[in-house]
Amino acid sequence: MDDLDALLLGEPLTLDREDVERLSGVSADFAREIWASMGFAEIPYGEKAFTNADVEALRVSAALLEIGLTDLPTQLVMARIVGQGLSRLAEAQVDVLRARTADHSPEQALAELAGRADDVLPKLDYLMVFMWRRQFAAAVHRAVATFSETGMPVLSVGFLDLVGFTRSSREWDATTLERTLEHFERDVSLRVAAVNGRVIKTLGDGVLYTCDAALDAVAVALDTISDHDASDGLPAVRAGVSQGPVLFRLGDVFGETVNIASRLSGEARPSSLLVDKRVADVLTEGFEVRELHRRAVRGYRSLTPYLVRRT
Repeated sequence: MDDLDALLLGEPLTLDREDVERLSGVSADFAREIWASMGFAEIPYGEKAFTNADVEALRVSAALLEIGLTDLPTQLVMARIVGQGLSRLAEAQVDVLRARTADHSPEQALAELAGRADDVLPKLDYLMVFMWRRQFAAAVHRAVATFSETGMPVLSVGFLDLVGFTRSSREWDATTLERTLEHFERDVSLRVAAVNGRVIKTLGDGVLYTCDAALDAVAVALDTISDHDASDGLPAVRAGVSQGPVLFRLGDVFGETVNIASRLSGEARPSSLLVDKRVADVLTEGFEVRELHRRAVRGYRSLTPYLVRRT
């Protein structure tokens, strides 16, 4: 295992916590907070569990704080977001490796990993940085394009929900459950990306996304509903789309527009899409839009939904 750590981390584990704190020049409290926010377990003093890369990571974290772009609480939140995302990615990559070596003994599996590491790991490093820079550039462009006088971008927010998923998940085996969620999340992500939108987050049986244009957000919702209706074994989808100012914070979205999209999705019947008035007003040729009765939903005493179908 020592050899495996050296292989995957680039160097052997030769430093303990006291070494890392001394060499990086940061306080023990700062090191502990950053390390925990990144998603790593707390290592007891005296245990050789670190490398020079850990020292450099703490130095860089402290340097970013000194620049003054963020305060410590914000930096810790950002570290937690990145850590959680990369942890999920790492688990998925290990699942691929596990499936590939299912008929191997542990020794054979590790031997194959060791034999490919020098070739594969640098390529993965490159792709991780490349994808982040591309995503960062796209996020900056979206922020500029959608900036409003209020300081909050005006976007269309969509929420898609698998109908009856909680009940079905108790009846399905693990393979069926995983396949259904993978199909749902993958196809929605591809549709959103095709219209230059963004998947904000997946919520188990739901997906929250944003688009610059209401027509694009509606098309994503209707195409997903149609796809599930046409596929045997897939649960029906219901959806809600609203448009208005949105507050972005640390990769997530907040505000009334987001709340309304969620409420509309919750009010929609299976295989249907409900939108708010702002979205309904821009849907003309190619759509049938029907105003429904006003209703009270959580947080809103009077919300008027509009049922949308393609003609």
